[in-house]
Amino acid sequence: RKAPTEATEPYPANPADDNSRKSQALVAWVTSRTSDSFRMLGMNLLSEVLLGNAGSPLRKALIDSGLGSALADGSGLHDDFREAVFGAGLKGVAIEDAEKVQRVVLQTLEGLADHGVDASQVDAAIHHLEFEKRERSNAGFPYALRLLFTAMPAYQHGGNPLSALNFDADLEHLQRARAEGRFFENLIRAEMLDNEHRALLKAVPDTELEERQRREELERLVAIEAKLTARERARIVADARRLKTEQDAKQDLSVLPTLELSDIPMRFEDVPSVDAKAGEARVEFYSQPTNGITYLDIRSDFSRLTAEQKDLLPLFGRVLTQSGAAGQDYAVIAARIAANTGGVGAAAQVQSLAERDDYLQSFVISGRALDRNATQFIDLLTDLVARLEIEPHRLKEIIGEIGTRLESSLAGLGFQFALLRAHSKLGSEGAINDRLQGIGMLHTMRRLARLEETQLGDVIEDLQEIRTLLFRQNALRIIVTCEEAMIPPLEELLTGLVGELSKERADGQPYIVPPVERAAEARTVSVPVAFNVRVFKTVRYTHRDSPALLVLANYLRDRFLHRELREKGGAYGGYAQAGVASGTFYLGSYRDPNIVRTYDVFDQAVRWIVDDDIDAEGLKEAILGSCGDVDPLESPDIKGRREATNRVTGFTREARERFKQRLLAVTTDDLRRVARAYLLSSPAAQTTVAGPDMVEAARKERPGLFEVVAPV
Repeated sequence: RKAPTEATEPYPANPADDNSRKSQALVAWVTSRTSDSFRMLGMNLLSEVLLGNAGSPLRKALIDSGLGSALADGSGLHDDFREAVFGAGLKGVAIEDAEKVQRVVLQTLEGLADHGVDASQVDAAIHHLEFEKRERSNAGFPYALRLLFTAMPAYQHGGNPLSALNFDADLEHLQRARAEGRFFENLIRAEMLDNEHRALLKAVPDTELEERQRREELERLVAIEAKLTARERARIVADARRLKTEQDAKQDLSVLPTLELSDIPMRFEDVPSVDAKAGEARVEFYSQPTNGITYLDIRSDFSRLTAEQKDLLPLFGRVLTQSGAAGQDYAVIAARIAANTGGVGAAAQVQSLAERDDYLQSFVISGRALDRNATQFIDLLTDLVARLEIEPHRLKEIIGEIGTRLESSLAGLGFQFALLRAHSKLGSEGAINDRLQGIGMLHTMRRLARLEETQLGDVIEDLQEIRTLLFRQNALRIIVTCEEAMIPPLEELLTGLVGELSKERADGQPYIVPPVERAAEARTVSVPVAFNVRVFKTVRYTHRDSPALLVLANYLRDRFLHRELREKGGAYGGYAQAGVASGTFYLGSYRDPNIVRTYDVFDQAVRWIVDDDIDAEGLKEAILGSCGDVDPLESPDIKGRREATNRVTGFTREARERFKQRLLAVTTDDLRRVARAYLLSSPAAQTTVAGPDMVEAARKERPGLFEVVAPV
């Protein structure tokens, strides 16, 4: 047997930052074979018990240790391999505390193995898995793919893929094993404490890593070039020419199966509703075959909040579902969420209007629960919205966890930040999205993270005031998607919830967030690639040009940008996207080794549409793709929420069917016309997020490319 080991890996860091507590420490084990569906069920449940929510014993012990501020990347069970890997650790740690993190993990597991795992937490984990198995949702990705991913490990590694889908049989087996005693305690010992296939993995910030890697790569290339013979050089040149020829060659799409435009259905499904009142709140019930699950949204208009209050909404969304309430601490509330629901979340949403250049501002609590748990579900929501308790120490933990996750994920967030920042320059709608989800939100969280626990009193008062302003009876619009038999009991339960809230009316005028300065902008972060975005202002959904802009985006992406940015330029992705709801159109690149070349390609893309021939088969494929964009496959849980949003934003059934009719009639002349009107004649806003060396090189190559340069 192999003895426990450890490994240290560097990651790029900004030398201007304080990197003293930006390491990660993860304790990880190689565990059971993924072909054993029963063992994997046990390990999945154990992972959920240990780490699944804020009150889970291992997660709580790690956060309460104060050694770090969030779970390390890689925490949890990973069953994508022949043998599953379980890990637990912290990020935001000092590297010298890595051994202490490992000690917390091992001591917590030892205590659970000796003194027992809480049976109620196991029951909650089983409830969570049962919920996942029962839910037939296409949210995230299609339900059929979820089944495929469940069966895939067993199929790939010599097991029976059907047994992985037979959840009930494995669960019955597990319940019998639990009845015999100490099943999970023995599992902890077998797979972790007595398992020497363990490693302590440390990720440490290295401010010189990128330069060292760049220099080593250049030296390696020079060494390789020095050894090349004339014949080898000629072969490289010939291969490069052949590659360019193949990249430029027209592909024969006739060999692929396809639909015809006549195959596209022209009608949208009617989604009926029942309107009701709960106190002074409006309730809309959408009866759908949900397989015994109730989906509920509580929506409130936040437009009258001040700018400072709106900036706190991302934090408020986390605090609302991860704090104490009604005399119970956050661990008890987390246990109630796990035992009685399929999850509860809260966030601010900006919803575009179909006809005019405006938007709705909605704060939304979303949750779902099995019908048999409806009473406990509504009782929980009542405690959260009416009796929330925010404690300074817990608030400091939440702020620290959010901040650490953001700082350690900047490379992954680069495209989102560039996209939102570019849109923020075109109007108020983009600006508020940037403050809620983009660079503006990051700066707010950094400011809050600098506050000591003793300085959080004013923040707590602000958060409680936000709660009071949002959750007033007449301000609420409640959306329920459920089976028809659940409507009467839910109506009664919701009347009780609303009755706990204030009847006070809102006052004041909506605050409109102003757009950001239009100047071309570069934001620097420690990544070796670039995320480039150029965005144009166009027209709203009901305008006659909107369908043509959607087809243009699909055509540009598939026929030009993919080839020029991904195949030739080396970017991971090249995009064109028409925001037919928000009245925008953007060109973008993801994890791109280029900046100047990419903006040149954006220019070329527009000229290519205007000046070159447009392929008839390519146009048809772009129209078909656009039809999928506007009429996606929706599961019952999505239909009610979507219809409720469509009704208040003007995306009526008639407007959507008119849009689809125009979509199917788009011509090559339409593509050229809208390209000239909106992409050639209108000024664009652009933002790049990239490594500082890349930005500096781009500025030298193309002076004036960016008017504003600053760190993210």
